[in-house]
Amino acid sequence: MEVACGYTIPITLYGLPPSPEDHLKGMQIVGKAGFKAIELEFTDHLVPAHRRDLPKMKSILKEYGMRCASIMAVEEHMFSVDPGIKRQAISDFDAITDLIAELSCPMVAICGYMPPEIRPKGTELYVGGPPTAVTVGDDFSWPKFWSNAVDLVRRLAETANSKGLTLTVETRANDVFSSTDAVMNLLRESGAKNAGVILDVAHVHAGKEYLALVIPKLDGLIKLVHLSDNDGTNAYHYSPGQGNIDFPAVISSLKRAGFDGFLVVDTAGVPNIVEEAVRARDYYQGLIAAVPA
Repeated sequence: MEVACGYTIPITLYGLPPSPEDHLKGMQIVGKAGFKAIELEFTDHLVPAHRRDLPKMKSILKEYGMRCASIMAVEEHMFSVDPGIKRQAISDFDAITDLIAELSCPMVAICGYMPPEIRPKGTELYVGGPPTAVTVGDDFSWPKFWSNAVDLVRRLAETANSKGLTLTVETRANDVFSSTDAVMNLLRESGAKNAGVILDVAHVHAGKEYLALVIPKLDGLIKLVHLSDNDGTNAYHYSPGQGNIDFPAVISSLKRAGFDGFLVVDTAGVPNIVEEAVRARDYYQGLIAAVPA
């Protein structure tokens, strides 16, 4: 296992989404902090700027000897049942995955963002996080929504696979697919090939799921792991030690499950975010070396 820096660090520094210029600054800050792997996000309406800046991104990765572990395709309306919005989302995903492939990044990620048919009600716990509550109209149909989501994931997986990429869905409490079972069902019913999950331990913990059970349950589906801490009441993304997640047990369970991918520092919204990210990296690296399977 290897520790990478999550995109929550640039988001904490610059907001969501960071401007194209701040996106590049964030990459440089992560490189200067000594990280050798980084997670990024590409936002649908910024695709032209991301395409323009691709040579600069490649240059930054090369300068600091960094690899790109995963890139999130940020499309907040992708799960809409509106055919026009869905077509545009698929087109944007195609463009984003072209850029991801050019960066030699092996993985494209998505979240279960709330589409226009499900309206946020309440505030997010950290910048970029899911809402704390939602409302739906009287005409909302879960079977229609679910069938559409299954079809969308199938098509996104086909696009990703055609470019040699693995599609992953992040496990986030309060997302439209708010449990690990929901994400597993989504992937199974879609028939997606070469697909899996990003295990976000802070979200799973806040969703009142037992990490000791979730990790063996997900088994080979885990492609990437997000690490941050909380006390289980809400999906805050604190530094390790500021909550009650048993990280030695998490690392041990991942080792027993045969996971050997990236552990991502996913701390968000805390003061001195870069220093906290470095501290978290050193802590997690120490656990990798010390904790037995």
